[in-house]
Amino acid sequence: MNQKLPDIQKFKSKIFQKKNVLGYLLSFSLKLMEAKQAGLLFGTDDSFSNFLPPKKWDRGVMHRFDGKGVSGFFLKLFGKSIVKVKKFSPVQLYQTNEFGDRIETEGVISYILRNHHNFYQKGIKILIIDDQVCDKKNLDSSFSHLCVSSYDGVLFSFLSHIRVNINIVRQFKSKNFIAAYIPDYGAIVFNTVDQDLVSKTNECFLKEADLKKRLDILITAIESASLAYLGFAKGKPATQVIWRKERELRKTVDHLKEKETQLNIQKNYLRTVGGVTPEQLSMTPLSISDGVYAFIDMVGSSTIREDFKPRDFFLVLNLCHEISAKNAARFACRVDNIIGDSIFFQNVSIFDDPKQTRNPGLCERVMLMTCMLASVFNEIHLLTLGRHPIDRERRVATLVKNHGVNIQFRAGLEQGTALIGPLGSRKRKIITAIGKAADTASRLESSGIKNQIHITKAILRTLDNAMVSKDTRMIRDIALGEKNTEWLKTREYMPFFDFYKNLFNLGNEFVQKRGPVSYKEFSEDITYLIQCIPKTNTPTVCSGI
Repeated sequence: MNQKLPDIQKFKSKIFQKKNVLGYLLSFSLKLMEAKQAGLLFGTDDSFSNFLPPKKWDRGVMHRFDGKGVSGFFLKLFGKSIVKVKKFSPVQLYQTNEFGDRIETEGVISYILRNHHNFYQKGIKILIIDDQVCDKKNLDSSFSHLCVSSYDGVLFSFLSHIRVNINIVRQFKSKNFIAAYIPDYGAIVFNTVDQDLVSKTNECFLKEADLKKRLDILITAIESASLAYLGFAKGKPATQVIWRKERELRKTVDHLKEKETQLNIQKNYLRTVGGVTPEQLSMTPLSISDGVYAFIDMVGSSTIREDFKPRDFFLVLNLCHEISAKNAARFACRVDNIIGDSIFFQNVSIFDDPKQTRNPGLCERVMLMTCMLASVFNEIHLLTLGRHPIDRERRVATLVKNHGVNIQFRAGLEQGTALIGPLGSRKRKIITAIGKAADTASRLESSGIKNQIHITKAILRTLDNAMVSKDTRMIRDIALGEKNTEWLKTREYMPFFDFYKNLFNLGNEFVQKRGPVSYKEFSEDITYLIQCIPKTNTPTVCSGI
């Protein structure tokens, strides 16, 4: 076997200068695969015209041959006549049975030309037939199952449904056979490549690395030659080729844009509900100092659970969680985890969107989390009143009325340092926060009051000194997207609590001081509660309304 491979870079630079593009491809490929003979077939119909749209092909016509030595020279001169006399060319892609139905013709070449679209969309596929008969029981004089492997530029796979024309194998004394699709032209075939290349043991090629290298070069050569060959199209065929290519490009662009939109929506949604990337799952745990953490939990869930049927309870819970996830996305927060009727939120710098030119600082993170929790409470309240678009059938409101229950949540919020990293088993991991700040947020929630955010003195101080301005663009832009926010457009900056009061239609006394609180290992002499829902019970903020 010749270890020195033909120079593909030289081929790519010369192919566009050649007048005989296909002849150059044939001689290059013959040397590359070290084959005894090689041939080209073009796809066409009964007009025998070149450059027809592949979907119109109904036959493959032998175009030219090349080969080694005297037999190769003889084949160049008389090969086309021989295959015509022997009725090997043209290769019919379809035939009509006794009932008048069109059926697919068996054979490798017909299979390749028929499946041009699939081969082209998923990359040029190469079929390899070795010399071992796989199905001797069905061996006959015309077609038989032989061992057919395919290569798509990445992997080899075995195809069991293709049958090979034994008469062609016998005529050319073929020991093996390789064929590949040439876009917009037809196919290239090789008879008896170097036997060492395709030798197998237990369905594996002994020299797979070398075979892959040569096939990859062949694919590159076919792609380049196909483009160069299109330059010879003239008149109407040229116009049809250009229009066909442009139409396919437009379809591809539209398809990619649609997929990009879907992936971005999915990525953003997964990010807010705790979805993580493979890179994050393998990340080294970090100590994050600018994290903001919050928990919400349903008040009196055990009573509600006993009153409701299981499907009704899960309906309510899932709708509430959906509201929470959507608001987490709106306010640049993330659902760390869902634990029954409780949700753990976080706003941490390592999960910031890299596309943002300016990511929020610690103060803005606290503001975002506060507004996010208030929006969740307001929307859940609207859900119980039958006024939320997520439940247009008013199923939750009907359940609340029929069972005489209140569906309410409480929340706790804290900022500070925590460890962020992957946690779980090899098969199921989450990225979560562990530390004092997360623990405190959980204890504040557990000792909190319904429909209010329980905070420490440090959080109150942060919010009391916070300003909504052009420097806190994220929260300002979110507010400007709501209805009835004319009060914000004329202000260059605004104290956060004034902003919060206006955004949620609250009165002046919406922050209440609370006495000593103790829950498990957490205790504070003074904590505070932030009101979220107007006392008039007419909340105005709800995304989608």
